[in-house]
Amino acid sequence: MDRFNASQDKVHATLIIIPRDGYETKVNTMAAGKQLPDCTELSEAMALEFASAGLLADVSSMYPADNAPLKSLAFTFKGKPVGYSSGNEVLLLYYNKKIFDAAKLPYPPASADKAWTWQQYVDVAKKLTKDKNGKTADQAGFDPKNIVQYGTDFDRTWWMWPIAAVSNGGGLMSPDGQQLLIGKPESTDAMQAVADLYVKNHVAPSRSDLAAMSTLDVNLLTGKVAMATGGQWNIGITLKNSVPDGLDYGVGVLPKFKKAVTYNTGAPYGIFSTTKNLSAAMTFIRWWADEQNQWPVILNGTLMPVMAKWYSNEANMRQWADPAVTKTARPPFAMYKTAVIDYAMNNAVQVPWYYFNGYTGLNDILESGIDNVWNGKQTAKDYIAQIMPQLQKYFDDHKAR
Repeated sequence: MDRFNASQDKVHATLIIIPRDGYETKVNTMAAGKQLPDCTELSEAMALEFASAGLLADVSSMYPADNAPLKSLAFTFKGKPVGYSSGNEVLLLYYNKKIFDAAKLPYPPASADKAWTWQQYVDVAKKLTKDKNGKTADQAGFDPKNIVQYGTDFDRTWWMWPIAAVSNGGGLMSPDGQQLLIGKPESTDAMQAVADLYVKNHVAPSRSDLAAMSTLDVNLLTGKVAMATGGQWNIGITLKNSVPDGLDYGVGVLPKFKKAVTYNTGAPYGIFSTTKNLSAAMTFIRWWADEQNQWPVILNGTLMPVMAKWYSNEANMRQWADPAVTKTARPPFAMYKTAVIDYAMNNAVQVPWYYFNGYTGLNDILESGIDNVWNGKQTAKDYIAQIMPQLQKYFDDHKAR
């Protein structure tokens, strides 16, 4: 902020700090009191809720067409962008190389065209899941009640696991936000497959077991899990912390059902429509979001760039993604390029909060009893059928018309 203010004399920006815990409540209170600032970084789920209330400005004119963020990072309302993600993030599969080496198994594929099928993923996870006697989940005598190393964990967070349904030809909703898809067999079958990693195949920890475990990097380092899904941001937030302790990790693409696909996401910068300083706010956000001013968190693996130019050629990519250049904890460039960059550019679809107003409320309904699926007390098909009337009504009330 000080650097921005010192860089020019046309716009002066003042920082308002609001803790992440309770952020939504505080900003909603500011909106009700007509005390919103000029611009902000919103949580992903807040963007379209504010836009639908008329509180986010159209930012179509903020960037020239030849120097704009990736189109996949635009939060859109009534066909207009109301914010762009602060970073380009995708979901990936991380793994401990030493565990794979010890089991004499090939590493997970690092390119979408070679993505494991779901069954291949499960088969490998079985070979990497061990009980206290050293038996693996694909061997006779395996004890699922005394597991010391899980083969995998597929994140069951409400906005992560549905990518499996998308891969199977379903999902939560259609990409235009007009059709609810969660009740389709393609969606519930994928949901059940994620649940069965714990319920049937015994290769993943339960939700309660996972809550008692540590962060992704420590789980991989200590062998609690051999591979696990996570966001690209995990490189700069957690994985880098265990590399000095000996974690030798790799990154691969997610397993697929019918098609290789990943989610992209990222919290947006937005400008409130109540601002009396629209031009100044755009000037500030353009500066703040510029990669040169976010360079430390890009180099360390927390964010990927948002501007298309950083993906236009290999030389530009290497400036931020090659650990030989940046001296950071990203995997080797050849692996990272295919498993992350190419995957993000060619195989990513947006989490619905980019285009559907009320995504959080929809998922509140979806999550209300979902633990019954994850712990095996109810099938995905039965659970979704049970809540489908409520889901459909909420969806119909909130979809754009």
